[in-house]
Amino acid sequence: MKDSTSHTHKKKAVLKQQSAFSFLLLLLYGMMLLSSCGTSRRAAMLSSLELQNDVTDSMKRQFLLTSTKHIDSAKPAEIQMEITRIETNSYPEQIRLFAKVYDTTGHYITHIAPPYRSDQKYWYLLKEKLGRSTVTIDDFKVREYGDADSIPYAIMLSVDFSGSMSGVMDAISMGTELFVNMKQPQDRIGISAFSKDYTVKVPMWKDKEIIVNKFKSTFLEGQGYYSGLYDAIMKSMEVFTSEIPDTVPKVIVVFSDGEDNYSQARLKMILDTAKTKGVNIFTVGFGYPNDEIMRQIAQYTGGKYYRAKTKEELIAVFLDIYRSLRNFYKVTYKAPEYYGIHKVFMGLDFSSDSVHCEGEYDTAPLGPGFDVADGFKYPIHFDFNSSIVRQESMIRIDELAELMERYPKLRLEIQGHTDNIGGEEFNLKLSDARSKSVMQELIKRGIEEKRLRGRGFGMSQPVAPNDTERNRALNRRTQFIVLAK
Repeated sequence: MKDSTSHTHKKKAVLKQQSAFSFLLLLLYGMMLLSSCGTSRRAAMLSSLELQNDVTDSMKRQFLLTSTKHIDSAKPAEIQMEITRIETNSYPEQIRLFAKVYDTTGHYITHIAPPYRSDQKYWYLLKEKLGRSTVTIDDFKVREYGDADSIPYAIMLSVDFSGSMSGVMDAISMGTELFVNMKQPQDRIGISAFSKDYTVKVPMWKDKEIIVNKFKSTFLEGQGYYSGLYDAIMKSMEVFTSEIPDTVPKVIVVFSDGEDNYSQARLKMILDTAKTKGVNIFTVGFGYPNDEIMRQIAQYTGGKYYRAKTKEELIAVFLDIYRSLRNFYKVTYKAPEYYGIHKVFMGLDFSSDSVHCEGEYDTAPLGPGFDVADGFKYPIHFDFNSSIVRQESMIRIDELAELMERYPKLRLEIQGHTDNIGGEEFNLKLSDARSKSVMQELIKRGIEEKRLRGRGFGMSQPVAPNDTERNRALNRRTQFIVLAK
């Protein structure tokens, strides 16, 4: 009996130790932010930590903030930084990086940039990696935004009411009401729902009590079996166009699983329109969403993608979205000209500790959602009456090769076009030789010849009248058409 009792105690002790060890791992994991940003001394710990099976995917990727802390009260060793989103609407004249700085206990760190302090001394590093080269950005400005900045936002909450979302309608109702109750007095919030049809349940109003009551009274209306996600986003942007001044920042928050089986709009149309109109789209995926689509919509429109599997996570996501609109650091600079993936590296220096962060944005002429027959132009230059690519245009060839490596099934037609100076036969031969020259440069960079087709059109397809030097320059172009993807 004594041996049995002793064995039981030993077994309990082992289980207790295993439980404590698992708890310790989760605690360490929760304190180390799961992003590409952080102090260099913690990088090795993060890469070697084995995650527990019961940690959800959304917990792995998200660390959400709850309150603020002045830099004087923060511990530099605990500070982290993240580039939350990047706006490229004004590229290359201006890039806008939005960052948050926080500690491992979930506090947003304030007072480390103007106007909340007199200088930006903590911000010591900003550079971009462009293909094989790296460019240091010496001239950049940091502006801190906080609770004292009463920026008015126009926010449209667009909620998926399709059949695939029927199991989470309670969470959607609760989350929408929560989001509205967090609004600032100067904000306008509208609410829309979509299945195959799009319905504005609440116009862009300011009174949150009226907004909530109107939403509750119409909540169950509009449910259906199909999902027109892309059409819904396009129509939400049309609401902004008709009701909101251009100077007001515009945000769409989409709650969906990312599936679309009804829309006429294409993904590329959404991304292009959002960029033109300056609309940032935040996407929130429920359950097991189509991550790729939801992430692309957010990333290419200057928003952010979140996932939520529980009501608790949904609440945290809403808090984080609204916090990110109120408390952030905006870094602006003139970008180096490069039509491809820009990898951004940024650093803070607190004397005893340095914090580094990275992000990326894409300025390639073909983004998500491109299709066969889509075309684009590249500024590839040649000497007068020559088909040899000028040296300064070789970087454009490098960018094209990178683009084709990224999309291994992409096939392109390379078109040469001229103005009307010179004879028709001469221009036809010159344009054909120029297109073939670009083709050969791509082949030198490892692109298979079967993926390329060169054609010259001479002066037969002008895009502007040949009546001024400026218009003739528009007609002298190298154009690319997607043949297959």
